[in-house]
Amino acid sequence: MSPTLRLGAGVALVCLAASLGLAPLDRVAEDAWVRVATRLHAFSGAVAPPGHEAIVVAIDARSLRAFDEWPWSRAVLAAAIDEIDAAGGEGVLVDVDLSTARDASGDAALARAIARHGRVGLAVLRQFEVIDGLGEMEFVSRPLPRFIEAGARLGHVLVPVDPDGVVRRAHGTNEVGGVQTPALADLAFRFGEGANETRDAGPRGPHRIDFRFAEHAIPVVSIADVVERRYEPGLLAGKTVFIGATALELQDLWPTPMHAAMPGVVLQAIDYRTLQAERAGLPVLSRPSGLAAVAALLVFVAGGWVNGRVREHRSLAHAGVALGALALSGASVTWGGWLFSPLLALVAAGGQLVAGIEAVRQRMGIDLAARERSLATVLQVGERTARTEESDDPLEASLTLLADVVGARGAALLRTTPGGRWDERRLDWSPDGHRVQVEPEVADDSLAQRQVRVLERTAGVTVHAPLWVGDTPVGLLALDCAHRRLDDVQLRTVATVASQMALSARNMRLVEDLQDTLASSVEAIASAVEARDGYTEMHCRRLALFSVSMARRMAFSDEEIDGIRLGALLHDVGKIGVRDEILLKPGRFSDAERLAMQRHVEIGHRIVRPIHGLTPCTLHCVRHHHEKWDGTGYPDALAGDAIPVEARIVSIVDVWDALSTARPYKKAFEQSRVVEILEKDRGTHFDPELLDLFFHVLDEEGDEMLALVAKSAGGKR
Repeated sequence: MSPTLRLGAGVALVCLAASLGLAPLDRVAEDAWVRVATRLHAFSGAVAPPGHEAIVVAIDARSLRAFDEWPWSRAVLAAAIDEIDAAGGEGVLVDVDLSTARDASGDAALARAIARHGRVGLAVLRQFEVIDGLGEMEFVSRPLPRFIEAGARLGHVLVPVDPDGVVRRAHGTNEVGGVQTPALADLAFRFGEGANETRDAGPRGPHRIDFRFAEHAIPVVSIADVVERRYEPGLLAGKTVFIGATALELQDLWPTPMHAAMPGVVLQAIDYRTLQAERAGLPVLSRPSGLAAVAALLVFVAGGWVNGRVREHRSLAHAGVALGALALSGASVTWGGWLFSPLLALVAAGGQLVAGIEAVRQRMGIDLAARERSLATVLQVGERTARTEESDDPLEASLTLLADVVGARGAALLRTTPGGRWDERRLDWSPDGHRVQVEPEVADDSLAQRQVRVLERTAGVTVHAPLWVGDTPVGLLALDCAHRRLDDVQLRTVATVASQMALSARNMRLVEDLQDTLASSVEAIASAVEARDGYTEMHCRRLALFSVSMARRMAFSDEEIDGIRLGALLHDVGKIGVRDEILLKPGRFSDAERLAMQRHVEIGHRIVRPIHGLTPCTLHCVRHHHEKWDGTGYPDALAGDAIPVEARIVSIVDVWDALSTARPYKKAFEQSRVVEILEKDRGTHFDPELLDLFFHVLDEEGDEMLALVAKSAGGKR
């Protein structure tokens, strides 16, 4: 194919890719370059812009335990502001909801501290809720008027979230409740050197947060240490101080390109650094319009010309184009702040590889006659595989048929990690129990050289065929053959089928990895729900252990048991959608609050229903674990056997655990009292037969399973 034709094909490929939209992939690629650029940025010494350094005074987990029960009296914030003022801190920015009155003395103390300092900014919050009959409503939380009258200035803490759930940008000046309000970071910049001086940062629109300035870590000090004066002298002097929550329990965490969960107050501090750099004339992250596509096409044209001229080293030309595209995008992000997307350039370079595949195939010099001879044997293996009904495992079927075709008395498949290390997974086939003896040195050499190795033995030969997928090792196929020699067709068949088996082995490993990822994600979701409601720590894990034990005694299948385990872990995920003032309320619910709490099962069902890989057992546990045997439960008022059995199991364990542990509205009951309450609800709330089964499980395995959960929680129950 001529260079001109390759150029035309590549341009068409780039245009097609652009028309299909590369935004999701662009975000992933840009995030990767931002992380790399952050490291290079720090290495070059440009770790922070000039001006007042930011510091975070954190409402962390230790602080929550140091003072009165959260939410604190405002006197704590007042004491922190006074200490910052005495230590020589510059502006103080408070990312805390101050919209409701608390104790009068604490509120008065905070107002006095604001007036004394004179350079205090308070957060304006906004949230949206769907109200029946009214649709989506906006609610704005502003600080109490007495704090504003004391001299506090207002800044919003809104951050836009991209479609993939990651925060990469900030709003700048934005309309909040009909009022143009600067971001808290912009407000911080407006505080000047003197007590009553300010500088105008000017309005800013939406912009990228420059995470390159995050590699030099924002200093963080606990608010408990500030109030009790347990910090290094001079730590706060001359600093712009952001006060906000970093504790996991307070749920002010945002996914960013740098961290899976970054506290909102740290985001504000990094945005403040971004504004400092911008005002100082330093390059900050931005995405030049249209530059990525133009640069990709220019790289492709240059690469196409090189590819057409360099006939002896085409692979080097292709590699040079791809590396050039990567180097250009990386350099632009690191030193220019331009978010030059590498994807279009790489698609263009890939277009050359696709368009030049014919030339590559010609250079390979494949012996077509030998391929045709071995193809007949491979097709025979494929046809017999299609007719195999004895095993659902494609690898086991392939081992059986391949051993039969080449006359082997035994076959073995050894698997490796992606790094090429042998693991303990091995699959064997033999008609009479013969186990293939694999020589470690020969196996290592075969895998490293990517070549078939034949080892002669007294009773025949052992063939070692490496399994690779691209540049990733998958394993090794070993065959014990009784005859002394394999002909070329048989060896080629072994090598060809080995490559097919490598794909199957790789796919099986991907499936296992996906299953592990799903299980880890469910564990993480359960942890997030438990962390939000601190009174139910390890609640989901106890439910999972007891529910699985009951399911095993009822002879559920392995798939159903795993579905019940995930359902128990996820049963309360809908509480993420319940407001804190309801979820954490220590007293009784009003009728409206009770209805809002009951909606958590429907919210949870909507959350988990789109997750690929969850079984109906899991979905039933999430939606129906509050149904009752007599039909008075919710959300669907199912009764008796109409309630899925897995939901009936989780319901019993859920109530038992709630009665057995302390909650905001009650203390933990003694087990005798718990059993008495469960017995009272036999046949009304609970399935009588399943209740008996639960009591058997509790008697025989209860102490052991509770000890196991306590151990996994670090000794706490």
